Amino acid sequence: MLALFLLPLLTYWNTTFHHFGLRDDYSNLCEAHHEPGKIVHFIASHARLLYGYLLEGSFAQIDSIQGFAWLRLAGALGLGAVSVFLFSLLRQLGWSLVAAAFVAAMAPLTPPAQVIASWATAWPYTVATLLALGGFALADRISAPWKGFGRIGAVALVMTSALTYQPNTLFYLFGVAAALPQRRQESLRCNLRWASAHFAIVFTGLALAFLTMEILYATSAFEASARIGFEHDPLGKLWWFIQEPLPNALNMFVLNDDEASTWRAYITGVGIAGLLLLVGMGVEYWRRGWRPGHFWLLMLVALPPAVYSVNLVVADRYAAYRTVFALASVLLVFLTLSWENLCGLAGRNGRWIRLPTYALAVMAAIVLARSHAYSLIAAPQGDELAIVERAASHVVLPPDRPARIYLVQPARTDNPVDINYHDEFGSLSTDNDWLPQKIFEQSVRERFPKLAEGKPRYEIQVKTMPPARNEPVDLMIDMRQIRKLGPLYAGPTGLPKNPSIAKPSPATTLR
Repeated sequence: MLALFLLPLLTYWNTTFHHFGLRDDYSNLCEAHHEPGKIVHFIASHARLLYGYLLEGSFAQIDSIQGFAWLRLAGALGLGAVSVFLFSLLRQLGWSLVAAAFVAAMAPLTPPAQVIASWATAWPYTVATLLALGGFALADRISAPWKGFGRIGAVALVMTSALTYQPNTLFYLFGVAAALPQRRQESLRCNLRWASAHFAIVFTGLALAFLTMEILYATSAFEASARIGFEHDPLGKLWWFIQEPLPNALNMFVLNDDEASTWRAYITGVGIAGLLLLVGMGVEYWRRGWRPGHFWLLMLVALPPAVYSVNLVVADRYAAYRTVFALASVLLVFLTLSWENLCGLAGRNGRWIRLPTYALAVMAAIVLARSHAYSLIAAPQGDELAIVERAASHVVLPPDRPARIYLVQPARTDNPVDINYHDEFGSLSTDNDWLPQKIFEQSVRERFPKLAEGKPRYEIQVKTMPPARNEPVDLMIDMRQIRKLGPLYAGPTGLPKNPSIAKPSPATTLR
């Protein structure tokens, strides 16, 4: 178990302690220290009240960009705790040591977990996951005399998880998928009744969380976000789910890409996984009969949309990897059970196939997870931050007026990495209008600590094009140079003795 707990930490070590931030990390740091309560109200507007408190409390404990590493460490340790919990749960459900260890090791290495490990803001996702898994364990593993109390406790844990991060609340259903081998001897009616009880627990917990937030909105304690709304085209949403979130979760090794640069490998990976699921289900019917086969088929069809149901019911179609952690883990269970069925056809010789393939898959996942997190998130974001920090270290603040800072945003063609998927893998933080200001603001605060006590003595413009020739600018930060990924330079070679009160300097371009 110690190895499983440490696996995410060791895999993502280079990413965890690299000097960078990812998107909301910067704004959360600024707001936690200078606008207390803003994070809580904003996150609560998206019905994630506890997530808001966890974020604000944790970002208030760090005072610099370097502190993001400790929150990423919390995320990696949280993934380790999830891995240990999964292993314990699978063993209790009758899984073999090898198969349970494989699933527990692979889950924190999947692409959704890579995002969680790389994003300081995402560490509470692991808290929501552990609460959901605890809910299933409490409902399913408590003995008969205390069964009712166990289910009440499970509803409470699901509700708490939903108030933290709803997509990971559906991790509860991981236990339903994992219990398939243990339920093979039960009648179909008994299995359906058992599964329905667990679905009812999840629904009740989610409903209570929803009602809690509705009451808070009605009493004006918080204001609901305009983004909260229900989907009006369920069939269209289901088709979108089949086209993007489902294959994203099904592909454990190859990332999706907005420009389709990985399309062939991506489709091949999805095809192999889909074929394995079909063959594994066929073996289930052939070896164990129609009753377990029917239940397997029913769960294979019902669980994926159920696990993603929170995202299906809302009027939002953004297939981020961070929302499919539970879905990827449930599909991992079905893929592993399918491989177990195939290896079982070889009888006792199946162990000589099972163990090497699991070992190879885990080793490949470690290499890819480490590479994806570092080369597609940490490295480009770190280079991006270095450009801004170098500028902040050379900025000249005139005594009689605010310094005029002009930041040129990078275009999509300036992105130095080959894979770019939404706002996660390969994304840049300075390609929007408001984040560059937050990054520069925090960098200046760390460069000039005394400035934090008063109003900023600079004005920053964020544009997609350089300033006009006659436009007065004290410092221009050209983020388009990120594509070079070479030595970074900002400002004059020599710093003034007292840069906080230095005379205005000519426009300086980072090149």
